[in-house]
Amino acid sequence: MNSYFLPIIFNNLKNYGSHFVIKHFQKQYILRKKGHKVTYDDVKIIPLNGQQFLQFQIGNLKSSDSFQFLLTSLENVVSLLLNFLHTTKYLGDHDLVFAKGMYPYSYMTDSSKFDEN
Repeated sequence: MNSYFLPIIFNNLKNYGSHFVIKHFQKQYILRKKGHKVTYDDVKIIPLNGQQFLQFQIGNLKSSDSFQFLLTSLENVVSLLLNFLHTTKYLGDHDLVFAKGMYPYSYMTDSSKFDEN
């Protein structure tokens, strides 16, 4: 049964990230044939205008922009972590815990990298 969905939260999806997803989207993966009719009914898009998307769903993957839920920058959100007791209890009080980080895209070439210490 396909009653679940996986939420994917992007930062700045509306203004930047959605362009890359939509541009490189492969229709062949969600193509459905009903007799002689071809549909793409697994794709649902909520547009803001012709070039910006508030949310889109492809199959069970629902993508949203974090800024819709957090009306401040990621840097401010991270600084708010200092107010939570469990943040320092479980993650420590190192400067990197409370800093906006960069994801090592060029290093993460396959899923085996997640097994490294």
